[in-house]
Amino acid sequence: MKELLKLSIILGLICCASALALGSVYELTKEPIARQQQLKKQRAVAAVFPDLPLGGGTEGSSMQVCADDNAEACREVFLLSEGQRIRGIALEAFADGYGGPIDVMVGLLPDGSLSAISIISHSETPGLGANITKESFRSQFSGLAPDASAWDLKKNGGTIDQVSGATISSAAVLQAVRKQAVFFNANRSRILSAQAEAHRGP
Repeated sequence: MKELLKLSIILGLICCASALALGSVYELTKEPIARQQQLKKQRAVAAVFPDLPLGGGTEGSSMQVCADDNAEACREVFLLSEGQRIRGIALEAFADGYGGPIDVMVGLLPDGSLSAISIISHSETPGLGANITKESFRSQFSGLAPDASAWDLKKNGGTIDQVSGATISSAAVLQAVRKQAVFFNANRSRILSAQAEAHRGP
């Protein structure tokens, strides 16, 4: 009985020490990881607005926007402006691809039309679904009008050619892009007016 109690105490101490070590590692790495994730997003924003690099004379900021004040339907909206003029809006989108999650940055102009998209990360099949990263696929989104009815694959009556042999990957990206575009256009006045108010200040 004493041996069992001794063993239980030793195991308990080991578990406590392990938990403390893991907690310490988490605290030490939490901020660096968050900074790297933010930098990754900023690089993706710069990719969809190459003529508006973050820094220099261009101001980059972000704001949380919730559809109908629903906390579960919130988006982080990145805004690029020069002075009081908003030049670009970017939203991060997520989709379920054939091989796993696809992370996309969607660039929109203030009128709601699409500027460009950038694939941040994916797990699609090399040579097939992975071709969603190619310019030949991504460039089809540039210039799409705010009317989301045309934002579909050609086989469904839209304007986007799917990646050969990768319907699921193509449709996943398209759905993610369209969802964010619809969100922005539904909340456009709120987003733009909030940014204008921030520029005016108190």
